[in-house]
Amino acid sequence: MTAEARSWFPPRVRSGFLNGESSFVYGIATWLALVQISIAASQIVLTVLVVLWLYLVSRDEVRAQSLPYDVPFALYAVLTLASAWFSFDPRASFPATKELLLLVVPCLLVSTVRKRETLETLVALLVAVADTGALVGLWQYHFGDLSDINHRIHGFVGHYMTYSGLLMGVGLLAFAGFLFSAKHSRYRWFYLGSFFLIELALVLTLTRSAWIGTLVAGLLLLVLKDWKLLLLAPLLAALAALLLSGDIERRILSLVRPDTSGWDRVYMLEAGSRIVKNHPFLGVGPEMVSEVYPIYVEPDARRHDNPHLHNNLVQVAAERGLPALLAFLWFVGASLCLAIRELRRTSGRGTARALAAGALAVLLSGLVAGLFEYNFGDSEFQMLFLFAMSIPPILKRERTE
Repeated sequence: MTAEARSWFPPRVRSGFLNGESSFVYGIATWLALVQISIAASQIVLTVLVVLWLYLVSRDEVRAQSLPYDVPFALYAVLTLASAWFSFDPRASFPATKELLLLVVPCLLVSTVRKRETLETLVALLVAVADTGALVGLWQYHFGDLSDINHRIHGFVGHYMTYSGLLMGVGLLAFAGFLFSAKHSRYRWFYLGSFFLIELALVLTLTRSAWIGTLVAGLLLLVLKDWKLLLLAPLLAALAALLLSGDIERRILSLVRPDTSGWDRVYMLEAGSRIVKNHPFLGVGPEMVSEVYPIYVEPDARRHDNPHLHNNLVQVAAERGLPALLAFLWFVGASLCLAIRELRRTSGRGTARALAAGALAVLLSGLVAGLFEYNFGDSEFQMLFLFAMSIPPILKRERTE
């Protein structure tokens, strides 16, 4: 490793591979890189990290940190397990609760990553991997043999919805990095080029939920930077209209005049509301919505077999009940509030402001896109979401220590 490459890491990280924070920085970097490439490999690395972290905590070499959302996390986990216990088919529901293990990610990150420079390096790594994934997607669009009727690209991952969610989140981290990083930051222009590359790939996924999430969070970032930048929005919209292909234009128009899949989402919401009405406290159980959906869906719906309801809030309420939904909103709301507080404690340009703004944008985009897609049930996006949740507590810890 060259001296320049070593300088990208804080002194504590350079001090040795097996010394507390340093081992986790390399491990976390590997895990984050793999999130956008292979879900199986990323989960194996994360499992090793969790085991190592628990070992270090038991030896008092690392101290677990309390987080603002510990209580709602715990409540959500308990209610999920209760829902699985009283599920229509506990043998099918309990294996699905393994996703709760991902909730340890923020505690692991906050207790082992200590410096904003380390966070900046991890974000730059995420963006670099997303750039590679975007290039793969562009190659697929022009040369690949895509089976989907609309020629929707999927990058390294197996599905265009997962791919679009990752591009949405990482693209917003890049955009925040460009807007708020110091002028002399080594990453600033890298972030700008990456943002345009990632957004080009995102457009070609034809995923409307990710488009809307990116648009809302991107506009928020412009307002936080300088509200006058919003004057550029009509110009950019006009330019995009000139360059759009027919498929993209039809997908945009379908937001105003719903197509068949749009109406299906309306039927899913109606069916989900009926499920919640009949099972308000613990829902029907994890993985059970797809089993009961044909009972509740309107006869006029095109599809009578859906794996989920394409909406985070309705899906959680139908699967796990209204109390679990309140716990979900509690821990997401707490993370948003912490991101806003850290953003208010910064001003102008700088790493801390760029990271806080990026975290806020990822969280907001995930919530907005989640009104049209069950992205919290997607492990890849969920890990990126939990990484973003971890950024504000790390910034707060560094500021107060």
